[in-house]
Amino acid sequence: MLLKVARERIAEAILTSSCEAIRMVPRETLEVIIDGLEESVAIGMGSAATLGPTYRDRYESIKEFREGSFGWSGFFDALSEAKESVGVLAVRGGGWRIILLVNESADSVIGSLVRPPTRADWPEGASAT
Repeated sequence: MLLKVARERIAEAILTSSCEAIRMVPRETLEVIIDGLEESVAIGMGSAATLGPTYRDRYESIKEFREGSFGWSGFFDALSEAKESVGVLAVRGGGWRIILLVNESADSVIGSLVRPPTRADWPEGASAT
């Protein structure tokens, strides 16, 4: 199922997120990402119980993605703890790529997988997220 959400709601969710991996992304980068979003954003919605194994199998099995991204523990913890449907949205900007996991109303980022442009852009402590 797709949920159409106004860019402003997603922007607010990103900028106010308590997701540790999102907080490690430079604010300027988040603003570039938000500026690149369409006015209405389509978010794929699904059961957290279904998405958890799907994403774990898909992304943890790809060494380049696994080693080039951070936020794994928070992403899968959020999927495990979610009791409702969750949304998945991929965004990018400034060379950064982020898979956002949002709550059912898409007003809160509950987890993310973040891939910086290069290993040199990897924030200190990001591996623990």
